[in-house]
Parts: sequence; structure tokens; C-alpha cells
Amino acid sequence: MTTDSIKKSLVNSISIKLLVILVLIVLMQIPLSSVRGLIHERQSMQYQAQTEISKRWGDKGQLGSPVLVIEQEIVKKDERHKKQTSIQSSSAEITIELDAHKRYLGIYEAAVFNAKIQLTGVIEIADSAKLDDPKHNYYLFIPLQQIKSIKNMGAVSINNQQLRQLPQQFSVNESRGFAIQLNPQELQKSINYKIEFSLSASEQMNIIALARKTEVSMRSNWPSPSFIGNHLPDTRVISDKGFEAYWQINQLNMTSGADSHFVIDQNDGFGVKIHIPANTYQVNERTVKYSFLIIVLSFAGFFLTELFFKLRLHPFQYLLIGFSLSTFYLLLLSISEYLSFNWAFLLSASAIIALISSYCSVVLKQTQRGLYTGLLFTLLYGFIYILVKAEEASLLMGAIAILFILSLVMYLTRKIDWYAVGEEK
Repeated sequence: MTTDSIKKSLVNSISIKLLVILVLIVLMQIPLSSVRGLIHERQSMQYQAQTEISKRWGDKGQLGSPVLVIEQEIVKKDERHKKQTSIQSSSAEITIELDAHKRYLGIYEAAVFNAKIQLTGVIEIADSAKLDDPKHNYYLFIPLQQIKSIKNMGAVSINNQQLRQLPQQFSVNESRGFAIQLNPQELQKSINYKIEFSLSASEQMNIIALARKTEVSMRSNWPSPSFIGNHLPDTRVISDKGFEAYWQINQLNMTSGADSHFVIDQNDGFGVKIHIPANTYQVNERTVKYSFLIIVLSFAGFFLTELFFKLRLHPFQYLLIGFSLSTFYLLLLSISEYLSFNWAFLLSASAIIALISSYCSVVLKQTQRGLYTGLLFTLLYGFIYILVKAEEASLLMGAIAILFILSLVMYLTRKIDWYAVGEEK
């Protein structure tokens, strides 16, 4: 066998062609990996922008129901220190109205809100507690993680008497918040309180139930809340105009007396996250996950076209088509930062389909074949779009589609003599 005949045999070998296509598919993962890295980089930049917006507007909101704190100064061996004893509410009602909206830093967005808060409740004091000791200071303490987020302090009333004292920063066993100092002469065995204020925060509003019975009513204009924490709402109504939610928490194991070891468990909270549904980078990342499937199906389609129409495509032509398919994800990422994902997908897919179909009109020797190629890619991208939007059902739909495509390929190639393909007649 001469050198020329060996060379021609290798060129016409179906096994060599399949091997080359497999190598090209692997090589296509390099630009796709770069696109994934770019998505993560832009996502990181978005997170930094959201963090910066939160610093300026207000961090995550975290609020606890009011607590009566009795503070006494103890002198021991010329050393002075303060001892704090707390009495938690027997019942507390928390009403919150969230006015949520988006804020932007450059092209990046974050969800922020203003919250109008009303706290009402009762603190019952045991007979053993002394409320007339002049050495003691009495405070109504409201746990709040971000003091600087308070925008307006409304009315504060104790036993139907409105107080004029201004609140002050306060902490109990490292739990931060603000407190209103109370006059011990006006205290009774039952303290009824009503406190109103507003704050600005971002991302989520978290509540910590510190009363034996806590009721929380929350209303907002945000249409896509995500309820978080250890307690889900007892009732909730979600619509395009916003949501309403109601919680009732009973803690029967809570003691009714004074507690000198009062500590707020930051993880024992519940509330709502002002969730931006499927942000741009999450959807882009989901779309890139199907890139391998698109390239495999595309290359398999062109390979079968070679077999059925007796055409020959050079590996370099496969490479150009592969790079075109990879460019789709770069276009999608860049356009979706300025337009909605739906428009970005439509524009990116249209550009790539037009590019590949016009190229194939020449490469496949007929304009009609190029149009058919464009139609097939339109169906393929349309199906990928449905998979991305389906979310929960995407795995089932994808599995069924792969089974259908595999069955179709097996049916179309069932009579091909693979050993005879590429042999000279």
C-alpha cells in the first residue's frame, strides 16, 4: 500500500472522523469554561455592589420583641460592675409594613426596603421583683442589630402614658439594640407598651421571638418573597401586588421570672427575604450547563448530514461552528446585563442562528440546507429556553428530550453499514 493510499484511507476513515469530532467537542470546553469563569466574575462584582448598597442604605434587618432590663451597680472590693436582669414579654405583637424597591449601583441591582414597625405587648412582673429600688435603673430594651438603620422614632407609650425620653443605644449580654429608660415610680406589675419607629434595611427582615407568645403581621408591596428561618408563616397571601404573612409563635418553655442570663440566639429567627427571582447571572449559569448538549447535538447533526448527503466537512469548519455556538453564551451574558433575559436570549440566539444558517448555505452546497439548519437551531434554542425557564421540571424534560433524540438517531442510522462508510467503490 502506497503512502497516498494510506493517506486517503485515513482521510476517509469514519473512525478517524469521529475521533476528530470528539476531540473538537473537548476543545470547545475551553472557551465555554472561560464564559463560566466570566459569569462567576460578574456575579462576584454584583455581590460586591449589593454589599456596597447595603452599607449605604442599611444592612439586613433583625428585630426582637421588647424586654424589661433591670440594671444594678455592684461594688465589690473597690471594683464596680453592672448586673443586668431581664424580664421578657408575656405577649408581643409586631406589625411591619415593608415598602420594598430596587436600588442600582452601575448596572447591578439590590433589593432594599423601608419598614414601618409597631411593637405592642405586655410584660408581667412577678411579685418577687422589686421595682422601687433607687439603686436600680430600668430600661425597655428593643433588640435591633443595626441601630443606624433607624430613620424615624415615633411614639413610645407605657401603660397608655406617652414618654418623652429619647431612646439610647443599649446592649444586653452582647445583644445590641436601643432602650428607653423608665421611671420606677411609674412602673406597675404589668407593663403595657406601644412603640413605633421606622428603619431602612436590605435583603431580609428577620424576627426573633422573645415573648412567651409572639404574633407577627407583615405586609409588603414585594411580589416575590422568600420566607426564611425556623418558622414558616401560619397564613400567607402572595400576589402581583405584594404579600401578607402572619406568624404566631408560642414558647411554653420560657420562664416568667427574671433572667440574668438573657442571650439572643441569632440563629433562632424567622422572617422574609426580599428575593430577586432568578437574577441574570443565575439564569446565565443555568443556560451554560446545556452548552455541552448543544455542541454534541450540533456536531452529531452535521456528521449525519455528511453521511446522508455525501458531503465532506473539514474539522476547521466544525471548529468555526463550535466557536459560533460558544459565542452565543458570551452574547447572552453581555446583553442580559442591560436588557431582560428574555430579550437577551432572543437577540443572541437570532444572531447565532443567522450566522450559522448563512454559513451552512454555502458549506452544505445548497441554500435550502442552510435554511433547514437555521430551523433546526431555532427549535434547539427554543427547547433550551424552555428548559432554563422550567427550573423544577427541567431535569425530566431534558431526560425525555435526550431519549427522543437518541431514538431518532438510532432509527435514522439503523441501516448504515459503518464498516463500509468511507471505503472507495
